[in-house]
Amino acid sequence: MNNWKYYRRLVQLFIAYKRKKLKLSYMPVRIWVEPTSYCNLKCIMCPNKDLPKEQKGFMEWTLYKKIIDEAAQSIFDIHLLHRGESLLHPDFFKMARYAHEKGLTVKFHTNGTLLNEEKSYQLIESGIDQFSFSFDGYKKETYEKIRVGADFDKTVQNIIQFLEIKKKLKAKKPFTILELINFPEENIRHDRIGRKKFLQNFAGLPLDKLEIKELHNWAGEIPRPRRPKDFSPCTFLWQALIIFWDGSVLPCTQDFFGYLTLGNVKSSSLAEIWNGEKLIRLRQKMINHDIDDLKPCRQCDRPWREKILGVPKEYLWKFISKRMP
Repeated sequence: MNNWKYYRRLVQLFIAYKRKKLKLSYMPVRIWVEPTSYCNLKCIMCPNKDLPKEQKGFMEWTLYKKIIDEAAQSIFDIHLLHRGESLLHPDFFKMARYAHEKGLTVKFHTNGTLLNEEKSYQLIESGIDQFSFSFDGYKKETYEKIRVGADFDKTVQNIIQFLEIKKKLKAKKPFTILELINFPEENIRHDRIGRKKFLQNFAGLPLDKLEIKELHNWAGEIPRPRRPKDFSPCTFLWQALIIFWDGSVLPCTQDFFGYLTLGNVKSSSLAEIWNGEKLIRLRQKMINHDIDDLKPCRQCDRPWREKILGVPKEYLWKFISKRMP
């Protein structure tokens, strides 16, 4: 999808959201597809460690291919991740390459612990457009306290090795982001000395961006006070769909445990689900601020976040610049 079509879609989205449309004339801007819900870490801020056994698995290739074949007709980008570590899937790079060849912009996150020399080459050659290393803390003690099960020095070396290969190949893609969460007790956003020392590890290497994100509460799964801001309907219902490894479709990335399943792509198309009865009813309840009976939504901090024209401030520029993670 070219730039003109992308921005046209954003205008459609914005108008439909502001006019509180329930049935939409366009398809989502993006989809999240979960190659696997398994993860090799037990990070303190992530509900994955509490995911029940029956919700863990790997997406089958035939199901993935069906999703991509449908998405390629009308959707701009795909995020190959959700609740797990995508590099655990044995066909991950095959998945990325197929989506790329179908014309989709391909993105994902990784904790970086499984990245080695071979996978670094595959990551660059598979056509992935953008990805982020999820890496929290400038110091070994902080990082290993947050990313339980990971080794600070080994992960830093994995990142350096990837960037060295990217530099050697003179590859402009993937656009590479190092992402850290600003835990209140750590306050890394204002630790200029720590930041400067940490970034020396990547001096002269093609790291495109360091991004510090604010901690969210995974729709109440992680205890955190809600911000005292005015409520606005969650924009996810007008922009995206999330697909679990088993084909279940969800309206939002914050619905970690799948309380609001909209359908399954094994038996329905993305278009049918996008304008299906369940999602239309959910949009209506969100517009009416009638969310007390919606387990993930009633506890989530996203509808109360600071906004510009009803759009979350922290995402607005990312949408416009097509850097949405």
